[in-house]
Parts: sequence; C-alpha cells; structure tokens
Amino acid sequence: MSEKVLLTGISGWIAKHTAIELLNSGFEVLGTVRNETLIEQTKDTISKYAPIDKLSFIKLDLVKDDGWNDAAKGCKYIFHIASPFPIKVSNNRESLLPPAVDGTLRVLNAGINAGVDQIVKTSSIVAMFRKPNRTNPYTFGEQDWTDENWVEGVNDYFLSKTKAERVAWELMESKGLKNKLTTICPGGVFGDALDKKGGTSIEYVRQFMAGKFPGAPKFAVLISDVKDIAKAHVACIGNDKVGGRRLIVGKEVKKLVELSQLMAEAMPAYAKKLPKKELPNFMVKLISYLDSSAKMMIPDLGILMQTDPSYAEELLGFKFKAAKDCMAENAKSVVRLGLV
Repeated sequence: MSEKVLLTGISGWIAKHTAIELLNSGFEVLGTVRNETLIEQTKDTISKYAPIDKLSFIKLDLVKDDGWNDAAKGCKYIFHIASPFPIKVSNNRESLLPPAVDGTLRVLNAGINAGVDQIVKTSSIVAMFRKPNRTNPYTFGEQDWTDENWVEGVNDYFLSKTKAERVAWELMESKGLKNKLTTICPGGVFGDALDKKGGTSIEYVRQFMAGKFPGAPKFAVLISDVKDIAKAHVACIGNDKVGGRRLIVGKEVKKLVELSQLMAEAMPAYAKKLPKKELPNFMVKLISYLDSSAKMMIPDLGILMQTDPSYAEELLGFKFKAAKDCMAENAKSVVRLGLV
C-alpha cells in the first residue's frame, strides 16, 4: 500500500512540480483545489510528467472549515503549499491573512487531528529578510524573521508569509510537535513553467523577455529552481534531520540585470528585448505609483542579500541547481509555451 500525501493548492506551480515528484516516487497524492474547474488542466499537465493512477482531487477552501479533517484522514504526510502570491500589491496589508494564516491553522490542525507523521509547509525567505536599518550587504539565515511591524517595508504578501509561518511553529510547539514540522523557504522561484498557468515569477520572466522593462531594477534575490523546491519537499519525508528546521532552498543570489544576461545567453533571439542596464532607484519608485507590482522591490533596492543554504543541501542530501541552468530552463519553457 502506497503512502498518502495531502497536498494543498495542487493547481499552483510549485505544487504541480511537487505532485510530479511525489507520484514518480510512488506516493499517493490527494490534491486540494479551491475551484473544481482547475482539476482537468492540472491533471493534464501532471500526466505529461508522471503516472496519475495514484492522483486524486478534493475541493477545499482555505478560508472555510469544511472538509479539512476528513481530507487529512488516512494521510501519512501533509504538504501545505497553497498560499496567495499576487503580482499586484494591495494597500490593505492584511488582505491575504485569512487564506494564508487561518488556512495554515486549518490545515495543520487537520493534520494533528489525523495523527499524520510529518507536515512540510512551503514558506519563503520573505519571512526572513525584511527589517529596517539593515546593513548592505545584508546577511540572513534560518534564525532570522521579517519584522511584521515595519509597515513601510512589509507589504501584504510579506506579512502573510511571515505570519503564516510563525503561527505554524507556534501551533506545533504548543502541541509538543515541533519536530513534525519542516518549512521550505525558497527565494525567487524560477525554472520550468510546465504550462501556461505559471506563477508570479514566471510573469516577471515573461515581461522581461517581451521587452516590457527598459532597464532592470537594482534588486537582488536568491534564485531557487522550482524542481529543487519540489525535490526538497519530498526529501523531507522520513528524514529525521529536518524536523523543526527552516530550510533555505536556493543556490545563488543574483541581481535582476544578471538574470537578464543569463536569459539572453540561453535565448539569443530575445537578447535585444532583455534589459542590459539597471534603472535608477527613483525611476522604480515612480513606476511603482503606476504599477503596484514594482512596490514589492522598493525596500530592497540597492541592497545585496547574502545567505548560505549549504546546510539545507546537507540535510536534504542533494545539491541545488545553479542560477544559470535554472534561468535557461525558465526562458526556454516560456518560449516553448508561447507566452512571449
């Protein structure tokens, strides 16, 4: 009998890659969707990369109690991947908290009630590195937390990821179950788009390759390959070393202009459209008044982040993909799918 994994938000980009990794490793997967219309498209995409005889779906909503306890019954593991990541920034910092925070508590409580062996939650380095008065370069690691009270620098998405991870740890510690939880903390997620649904990171790549940016903002981020993130989730199963740990998954920190160069090398036909210079910070701030997606970067403009994810490679037992390979695969998949 195969071991069953409840995987939340299976129609999402990271979750689809994770489902593929699980199915190819012989696990049974029960994927949650908020909207039943997403099931066929998700199943079709996954079927191109993995057998789907052990794949099933259930309609559940992170903002409703209904069905979570029943879904977790009979599951040995839970991968809580679902979380909102809009490309636009809301003026309401708390707009994403109901699905992110309350949803996390619903999923984890269902897992506790069902007596699952392990819970792996997808968090992000955005729950780690945003705080005022940082040095430049700024180094962060597993013990660091984003300052939720920094209103100017912590937007709706950053706040939702930080609060959701904090409540997860608080709940598991209060139950004496901290070692049953692991969080996976990627940076900017890039790699194979799989299908046209994609994610926010894919949209940034698409816009770069379509010539939408005259220059690249002076923004740097840890580059995380989506397949590494999926592999990291699965590598946690039965791995005693990762209990109670926050695992930073990614290889190298790169500036956006460097990512542009990597995409140009991989896809020379698009080199002319890709930005070759960096935009002055004041221009990015001006753009952010017209396009709220630029607001996400403003607190980090000109700051070079540093982190050492090698501890996570050691605990998970594999090496993360270099930014060059990750961005090449991303650019090629965007073109292959006709997104540019």
